[in-house]
Amino acid sequence: MGLEKLIQAVAIFVVLAASTGQLPRLVREVRIAQAHLIQDTKASKWGQPYLLKGAR
Repeated sequence: MGLEKLIQAVAIFVVLAASTGQLPRLVREVRIAQAHLIQDTKASKWGQPYLLKGAR
C-alpha cells in the first residue's frame, strides 16, 4: 500500500515538473545523484576486509 502512494506522488511530481518546464533540470539532477551513488558505492572505498590468521 505504501509503494502505491509513493508511485502516485512521484507521478504527480513529474507531471508538475513537466508542466512548468523543469523536467530537463530534474532529469539532470537525478543523473548527477546516480553518478554520486555509483562513486560512493565503489569497492575501492570499502577498506580492507578482516581476515582470519593463516587465511590467504
